[in-house]
Amino acid sequence: MDTENTQDHALLSADTNGDGKPDVWMTDTTGDGKADLYQFDTTGDGTVDVTVTEEDGAAERRHVVEGDGGHPVPGA
Repeated sequence: MDTENTQDHALLSADTNGDGKPDVWMTDTTGDGKADLYQFDTTGDGTVDVTVTEEDGAAERRHVVEGDGGHPVPGA
Protein backbone atom coordinates (compact mmCIF):
# COMPACT_ATOMS: atom_id res chain seq x y z
CA MET A 1 0.00 0.00 0.00
CA ASP A 2 1.43 3.35 -1.00
CA THR A 3 1.05 5.82 1.86
CA GLU A 4 3.39 8.59 0.78
CA ASN A 5 1.80 12.06 1.06
CA THR A 6 -1.52 10.77 2.37
CA GLN A 7 -3.39 11.52 5.58
CA ASP A 8 -3.88 7.88 6.59
CA HIS A 9 -0.52 6.21 7.05
CA ALA A 10 -1.75 2.84 8.37
CA LEU A 11 0.13 0.14 6.51
CA LEU A 12 -1.16 -3.04 8.09
CA SER A 13 -3.30 -4.40 10.86
CA ALA A 14 -3.69 -8.09 11.51
CA ASP A 15 -5.61 -10.56 13.64
CA THR A 16 -2.86 -12.92 14.76
CA ASN A 17 -4.80 -14.89 17.37
CA GLY A 18 -7.98 -15.57 15.34
CA ASP A 19 -10.47 -13.76 17.60
CA GLY A 20 -11.74 -11.53 14.78
CA LYS A 21 -10.17 -8.31 16.12
CA PRO A 22 -6.88 -6.69 15.04
CA ASP A 23 -4.07 -7.14 17.55
CA VAL A 24 -1.02 -6.00 15.57
CA TRP A 25 -0.66 -2.63 13.84
CA MET A 26 2.14 -1.29 11.65
CA THR A 27 1.95 2.43 10.92
CA ASP A 28 3.94 4.90 8.83
CA THR A 29 3.96 8.08 10.91
CA THR A 30 6.30 10.00 8.59
CA GLY A 31 4.63 9.37 5.21
CA ASP A 32 7.71 7.82 3.61
CA GLY A 33 5.95 4.54 2.84
CA LYS A 34 7.79 2.53 5.53
CA ALA A 35 6.44 1.37 8.88
CA ASP A 36 8.06 3.04 11.87
CA LEU A 37 5.48 2.48 14.62
CA TYR A 38 4.48 -1.01 15.70
CA GLN A 39 1.73 -1.69 18.26
CA PHE A 40 0.72 -5.01 19.77
CA ASP A 41 -2.21 -6.23 21.89
CA THR A 42 -0.38 -9.14 23.51
CA THR A 43 -3.18 -10.05 25.92
CA GLY A 44 -6.19 -9.95 23.57
CA ASP A 45 -8.09 -7.46 25.73
CA GLY A 46 -8.45 -4.88 22.92
CA THR A 47 -5.86 -2.40 24.20
CA VAL A 48 -2.30 -1.83 23.00
CA ASP A 49 0.17 -3.39 25.44
CA VAL A 50 3.44 -2.79 23.61
CA THR A 51 4.49 0.10 21.37
CA VAL A 52 7.76 -0.04 19.45
CA THR A 53 9.21 2.78 17.34
CA GLU A 54 12.02 2.88 14.82
CA GLU A 55 14.40 5.81 14.82
CA ASP A 56 14.70 7.22 11.29
CA GLY A 57 13.35 3.94 9.89
CA ALA A 58 16.46 2.06 10.96
CA ALA A 59 15.52 -1.43 12.13
CA GLU A 60 18.59 -1.59 14.36
CA ARG A 61 17.32 1.40 16.37
CA ARG A 62 14.03 0.07 17.72
CA HIS A 63 12.76 1.33 21.05
CA VAL A 64 10.04 -0.17 23.23
CA VAL A 65 8.10 2.93 24.24
CA GLU A 66 5.56 1.29 26.51
CA GLY A 67 4.80 -2.23 27.63
CA ASP A 68 7.03 -5.14 28.46
CA GLY A 69 6.93 -7.24 25.32
CA GLY A 70 4.13 -9.39 26.73
CA HIS A 71 6.08 -10.72 29.68
CA PRO A 72 4.25 -11.08 33.00
CA VAL A 73 4.80 -8.27 35.49
CA PRO A 74 5.21 -9.56 39.07
CA GLY A 75 2.51 -8.26 41.38
CA ALA A 76 0.41 -6.85 38.55
